[in-house]
Amino acid sequence: MAIGAARPRELSRSLDLTGVRIETARLRSDRAITAFWRWWADGGARRSAAACASGDVRRVVPEITSLIEAVDPGLSWEFVPGHGGARHRLTVTAAGVPELRGVARRWLAAAPPADETWCFDDLREPVAGCAMYFRDHRLGFDEAEVVVDVGLSQADVTVHHPAFAGLSGPDRGVAAYLLLDAICGEAAVELWVGCIRANATAPGDDAVRLSDLPGILRDLAEDNRDEWGGPAWQILHGDTPGGPLVAVVRVPLVALSAPEFDRHVAVSVPYADVEECGLPGPLSLPGLRDLEDHLVDRIAGNGECVGAESCDGRRLLHFYVDSTTPADEQLRVSAAGWDQGEVTVRVTDDPGWRKVQHLRV
Repeated sequence: MAIGAARPRELSRSLDLTGVRIETARLRSDRAITAFWRWWADGGARRSAAACASGDVRRVVPEITSLIEAVDPGLSWEFVPGHGGARHRLTVTAAGVPELRGVARRWLAAAPPADETWCFDDLREPVAGCAMYFRDHRLGFDEAEVVVDVGLSQADVTVHHPAFAGLSGPDRGVAAYLLLDAICGEAAVELWVGCIRANATAPGDDAVRLSDLPGILRDLAEDNRDEWGGPAWQILHGDTPGGPLVAVVRVPLVALSAPEFDRHVAVSVPYADVEECGLPGPLSLPGLRDLEDHLVDRIAGNGECVGAESCDGRRLLHFYVDSTTPADEQLRVSAAGWDQGEVTVRVTDDPGWRKVQHLRV
């Protein structure tokens, strides 16, 4: 197996760039994606297959690494056995960095159809075997135990492994993340795991085997599906300096849910019928529902509403949209006709979905 550079979840970066710079970076990465697949078609696929067949993939590692780093230096890549009739699989992954989930998905979307030699993915699948190696340390899967704190839509996981004693603090975090990916698969970790901690000491009585974690995450995912099998919605309650807050959110609130939607649009809507607690009264509720439905219809296919917060006379609607479309401007124009006060719209490039993480519990 050949693996490119990996970046731990703890080092996930938050982008604070202007829209122009984001779009420039996206154009640059899209050109690099085109260049990668041109190289692949012009002989890269054949040379990579020959390298895998010979057992010596080192001869293509520098070339592939350079091409993938041109897309984004935070991406990771690896060769693993294929599936669906293909002998080999090339995976290019965001490696736990939510901001890179979109570019990894665009790389995959540009891939050629799978054939008998190659298939492609942007998510690591669970691996077979009994151990992995990291920084020359053997991490036996059966030696790992986890303490799992399950919330409404995410599970915080502390990974205990005796081999962590030989690793530095940051490396322990990376090793813990890679262990979870290896056992659960990257999709399950991205969607349902929140905070990941690493501990070299023996856990308490509340620990379970690492091999039990996939089942726990499957149960959590099942609990967060609606009756039709789609994403469920949760109702959250909280207290703020402005009074009680009620939020309705779609789960899971992570970039992998819709990596093509990389721009956050916050639509703040005042309502005239305000109850004593600051929440909307019965005279305003139908109009608020109609407005939300109208906005959702206007951006169908180019974005979605993922949550709403009501507090102190205003409802804040959270949308994520595709930054290459006019969806954000469509929302602005469509909300302008609201008759219960002035609507404000704030647009932020947010490929990592950081703007709604306070609603993920």
